[in-house]
Amino acid sequence: MPQTRLDAWIKALGWEVLVNRKGTTWRKLDPQQQAAVKHAASARTLMLAQASVIRRPVVEWTDGSLTVGFEADDWKKRA
Repeated sequence: MPQTRLDAWIKALGWEVLVNRKGTTWRKLDPQQQAAVKHAASARTLMLAQASVIRRPVVEWTDGSLTVGFEADDWKKRA
């Protein structure tokens, strides 16, 4: 995960949107690791160490906007 991209995503979307708390990687973290993710810096550290905790897909659209996750209706509008 390129740090510059992640930093841009955090700035644009917020770290809360990017951390997939429903995914396997998150569930495999011990409770202390999960509890340590309290702010952008701690979330950034986790996402750089374990990129699979990032909710996917993160799409950088040609108009400069970003989306996270797959929403069929949203994608149809952009097609």
